[in-house]
Amino acid sequence: MNVDNPEVQPKTIVADSNGDSAKLLSLLALATGAVAMPQTSNADIVYTDLTANPVHVYPGGGSFVINNLPGTAQIGFHTFAQASRGGHSSTSRFVTGGQENPAVGYVRIRSQGSFFALANAGQRWGTLVGKVTSYALGGFNNYSRIGPSRGSYNNQYLLFEFKDSTQPGSPMRYGWILLGLAVAPGDGRYPDLAINGYAWDTSGTQIVAGQVPEPTAAALLALGALTLGAKGLRSWRKNRPAGTKS
Repeated sequence: MNVDNPEVQPKTIVADSNGDSAKLLSLLALATGAVAMPQTSNADIVYTDLTANPVHVYPGGGSFVINNLPGTAQIGFHTFAQASRGGHSSTSRFVTGGQENPAVGYVRIRSQGSFFALANAGQRWGTLVGKVTSYALGGFNNYSRIGPSRGSYNNQYLLFEFKDSTQPGSPMRYGWILLGLAVAPGDGRYPDLAINGYAWDTSGTQIVAGQVPEPTAAALLALGALTLGAKGLRSWRKNRPAGTKS
């Protein structure tokens, strides 16, 4: 017992002949120690998860800019409307994405025709077919037509590359953005682009679409220790001799 500092006195535990208190102390240390261990991840991949609260970009619904890439590169998603020519009353509405500022930074995506060239989970930048461009359409609607031709998509990836201006020589980095396209509620002429998350790699590796940081050994150890500690405490309570108090 530490009589010099009464504020840090341990809780008194009545021991028994089977070493019950010693076992409890070790289990408590295992469980509580796991909580205190840092939960870190692979530093090469930076991941922002928006699946619980996706960002929606549609006419009247604002814009979204990924502005936490290293350096000056930014990726922006915006909407605009354009009145039809020739006296027609319909107005076309577009959702776009790509390099946010043509004069600053460097961002490239891939396109097929005027639209995003979208990838499935597991594809890489270098294996995706499409023109390398700074800007393309995510969706298009008006009274009579929609685009892309299938009208909508879900859980598709927009792959991108950018230059990291914080490093000597501005090396290339690679990432992905998880997208879905639907019709905005209340009006079938409005394309609604949902952004569910994005990630990029800081090492120059062409990460695959959908790749996220892997838990480190410390994080796995913490989870295992917490699980074992909690299980051990339950077992200790169940098997401790009758009449033992703590």
